[in-house]
Amino acid sequence: MLATSATFDLPASLFFSVPTRPMAHLGKLFLALATVSLLHAHFNLHLFDRPDAVDSADGSTTRKSLRVGHLPVTCHLTCPVTSWVSQHSSERSEFVSWRYTSWPAMTEDIDAGNLDAAFILAPLAMVMQRQGTPVKIVHLGHRDGTAIVVKKDSPYQTFEDLRGKRLAIPHRYSNQRILIEKLKDEFHFSNSEITLIDYPPPEMPAGLRSGQFEAYIVGEPFAAKAEVDGFGRVLYFTKDIWPNFISCVLVVTERLIERDPDIVRELVQGISASGKWIDEGDQRLMAGLVEENSEDAGHAGATVIPEGFGRSPRMQAALIAARQEYYNQDPELLKFVLTRPIDRVSYSSLDLAEQDFAEIQDYAERLGFFSFRPVTEDDPFGFDDYCDPSFERSGTWELPLESDGDSTAGGPSTDRAEALD
Repeated sequence: MLATSATFDLPASLFFSVPTRPMAHLGKLFLALATVSLLHAHFNLHLFDRPDAVDSADGSTTRKSLRVGHLPVTCHLTCPVTSWVSQHSSERSEFVSWRYTSWPAMTEDIDAGNLDAAFILAPLAMVMQRQGTPVKIVHLGHRDGTAIVVKKDSPYQTFEDLRGKRLAIPHRYSNQRILIEKLKDEFHFSNSEITLIDYPPPEMPAGLRSGQFEAYIVGEPFAAKAEVDGFGRVLYFTKDIWPNFISCVLVVTERLIERDPDIVRELVQGISASGKWIDEGDQRLMAGLVEENSEDAGHAGATVIPEGFGRSPRMQAALIAARQEYYNQDPELLKFVLTRPIDRVSYSSLDLAEQDFAEIQDYAERLGFFSFRPVTEDDPFGFDDYCDPSFERSGTWELPLESDGDSTAGGPSTDRAEALD
């Protein structure tokens, strides 16, 4: 589902009046229908806005704009951060973080030609390419950031205890499902000894609470949500059972690569720089963020850091993502995800590695992800078919941070240090 939409109603008289001059009225009717079709294409389908030319922040130049699809999950955190950074700098293209609430809505827009860049599940990207949707993975979105959750008062202590139970997964073409299959192998489960249920990630905490299933696996913050609300606990973090776990990747369409490779390169640079800032940055404030007691706290459009919240890059990223136009979530929930523990999710080491995808593809083939077009010697399929790492070799962004003299910059973040203690 798109974050915004517009609809247009035609007056009833347009269809029900009796014309006295048929040809003239038919001409007006066709003109009206054509106008409405164009408006629908522009506002609802966004067919004419990729990439756009928009005014720079100071109005001196025009720059390109590209929408980047994402879900409100911390696996996609670099998307709103990159969007925020691009909006506060006139030196580069603007990347507009475009929120969806489901994978099908996002993939339908890609298939229809309405979206040229998005964060999606890694196996799903591979399946789309194999099915004929011309997309390429150009960068990772994160590492780790997924957990298996059970009820706080349940007796389950290991995966073995879930034998005969129901477990919700976010999508049949997800690495979360692949991880469960790996655990089934390790604990010698047959397919009939655990029931997997496709379930929308935002609804998983409520589903667990109401007894729809005994456990779920999902990307944050929907694992932490059950913890914060007091009825759930983490059985496993993916970082502990599949280190450097990959859930989501950044994909772009091949038509965008052909039409504007420079904006693809710029997007990858921005995602990379945002991830490194989140993981490794100091306490300088990002442009557009102000502390609560600052004289700029009332500035329209500013993101205000509440007193005591912390100003590390992770805390700043949480506040940016929590904004209504991005995730529209409680910043305290995102703070919990990004600090409890600090390595619950990471945004470094995001370059594409063939060995990572070889393991994913091995399981994907075994699970029948490509059953519609099996991989054979005569019809091969591999890393180069769905990945293009060439855009990762082109430098990075300089982020719009306050000057060293304006803050306690240079040392490690106090928020990170406290979280590690």
